[in-house]
Amino acid sequence: MGFEIDEHAAMQARWEDASKETIKRTTKPCPKCHVPVEKDGGCMHMKCPQRQCKFEWCWKCSLEWNRTCMGDHWFD
Repeated sequence: MGFEIDEHAAMQARWEDASKETIKRTTKPCPKCHVPVEKDGGCMHMKCPQRQCKFEWCWKCSLEWNRTCMGDHWFD
C-alpha cells in the first residue's frame, strides 16, 4: 500500500510557501485592514492600496500618519 505524490501539487505548494515567506519578510500589514503593504522607497508616509481602506499611516511606527511622524522620522 503506497502513496503517490502529485509532483505538480508539491511544486505548487513549495512556490506558495516561498511566496508567503517573501511577503512576510518584505511587507508590513496595514494597521487598519491588515493587507500586506510593500515599501519600495520614499518617505515613511504610507497609504493603504486597498480601495476600500486607504488608511494613511507611518511605516516606522505603524500609527496613523501624524505631525510627530512627519517631524521625527519622515526620511528615516
